[in-house]
Amino acid sequence: MDRLSSIFLRTRRMIVPTSLKRKLVYVLLLSTFIPLLLIGIISYTSMHTILEKKITSGIHSNLKQVRVSLENVLGNLNYASQQLAFDGRVGKDIYAYMTNDHPYDRKILAGEIETEMNLLTSTNPNIGLMFYYDQGTNRILFPNLQVREGFDSAKLPVFTKLQGMTYYGPHQTLNAQFDRKVMSITRKIDFPDLEQLYIYMETDNRLVDTVFNKMQYGMEVYHLIVDTDNRIAYSEKPSSFPIGMKLATHEEDANRSVYGTQYMFEEASNQGWRVAAVIPMQSYKHEIFNWLLQFGAIAVLSLFVSLGFAWLIWRIVTRPLTSLNREIRLMAQNQSQGELQLTGTDEFDYSLRRFHEMKGTVIQLIEDIKENERNKSRLEVEKMISQINPHFVHNTLDTIRWQARLNGQEDIDHLISTLNRVLHYNLGKGETATIREELAALKDYITLQEIRYQFHFDIRISVPQEQLELRIPRFMLQPLVENALYHGIADDGLILVDISQEGQHIRIEVSDNGAGMSPEEADRLLQGDDSAHKRRGMGIGMPYVIRTLKYQYGESAGIDIESRSGEGTSIIITIPSSTLGRGDQLHARIDC
Repeated sequence: MDRLSSIFLRTRRMIVPTSLKRKLVYVLLLSTFIPLLLIGIISYTSMHTILEKKITSGIHSNLKQVRVSLENVLGNLNYASQQLAFDGRVGKDIYAYMTNDHPYDRKILAGEIETEMNLLTSTNPNIGLMFYYDQGTNRILFPNLQVREGFDSAKLPVFTKLQGMTYYGPHQTLNAQFDRKVMSITRKIDFPDLEQLYIYMETDNRLVDTVFNKMQYGMEVYHLIVDTDNRIAYSEKPSSFPIGMKLATHEEDANRSVYGTQYMFEEASNQGWRVAAVIPMQSYKHEIFNWLLQFGAIAVLSLFVSLGFAWLIWRIVTRPLTSLNREIRLMAQNQSQGELQLTGTDEFDYSLRRFHEMKGTVIQLIEDIKENERNKSRLEVEKMISQINPHFVHNTLDTIRWQARLNGQEDIDHLISTLNRVLHYNLGKGETATIREELAALKDYITLQEIRYQFHFDIRISVPQEQLELRIPRFMLQPLVENALYHGIADDGLILVDISQEGQHIRIEVSDNGAGMSPEEADRLLQGDDSAHKRRGMGIGMPYVIRTLKYQYGESAGIDIESRSGEGTSIIITIPSSTLGRGDQLHARIDC
């Protein structure tokens, strides 16, 4: 089982790469191979059809051009031969020559005939050799060029006969001075008493090579001319398609036929003969095959480029990862910060800087924790030494209060009772209290302050009745009122405490009509700097309020001071509340 598990794990690692290097190689190869595969399939199906249509259309276009050229050649031969026939001017001179027995007249007629034939040749550059001949004796008359010996029209390849004319496919010229392929025509001259006289005319020596131009196809091609009996009258590949062979092909579609391993494309003439182009399948598919080779070469090249990019990316990533790994090892070993080595890549350098800073912060935090542990032990000792039992204070004050009451000292009794309640509330446990409890403690505090400073002031409290049971931070209102007392409240002064609803927040505003403060003093007070006020007896004051708000509400609470010298001061606090009631406001007036 262990061996099977080991094999399975190795196989899994090969299929699902775990290292970054292998993942990069796999991802880049797949990101290259999959688009290439999809593009290849789509391109092959599209390009194969497009290339086939392009090649087939090109072949038929060239073949049509060959057919039209052959028709023009034969039409030109037909037109030129008419001038040599009985109805033509030269034909009449031939008839006169053949029927005249006078030597002188025959000589003059012969000169005129030769002149006319030379003129006809010069005005028709596509006409080559031409002459008259007697079919019975094969005697040649009035040739414009030297005729090869052994002329026999019966040996020429016939591919169609029309209206007394016989058309011959490309064959070796009868011109003794050249050895090229030409096309020719024989036409019978209907002279009275001269039934064996014919005209022979062939094309120029270069015309057939021009018509059957293989270079225009761009591939290996062989031309055939098929007569009206479906026999080959001309073949550029006699080993496979000999002249006289009955052509039998298998029609694949409307554009081409199949003959063995070759495709055959045909163009039919209105005279019944056909011109065909035979192309080997391998040559026909050569362009498609070349396209596949080119696409395959591009695909292979793309894969190698992807491997190269994978290697390059790996090299780019390796150095930053090494630096990051070194920083992690130093942090794990709790070593101090060394010089940071950047990689030159913005993203990695940013991460390295942040990690370097974090490492420094963590090291500093560790040192701070150690220092705090030492301080904690020292504070525990100091706390035990300086701690005062609140019950001892309350019991002592109760003893003094009862002693004053027994002696009939009601003012001292009232003062001690009020002080006892204030201390009991301030030294009580819990972080929050109801607004009702805060207001009761505030009343006692104001009573003590009025007795202490011997001046009269009003405090007016406005709060909705249903909000009296809502909980706010404990010991919140007393420092705010204390702040008002120590900012210039004199005899007949006024302090307003307004608690109201604003959306999902409780708004607490404490205002006075005292001497006010400058903006600089307000800023210092908000920053927790109350050293000047402590000297004036403010106790814990505003720093306690600010720290309490931050501790319990964080950024959800807000505090602001609005003050002008000689116009009074307003301290505004907003704290969140999930449930806020609505109703009439309770207006309480406390005269102290």
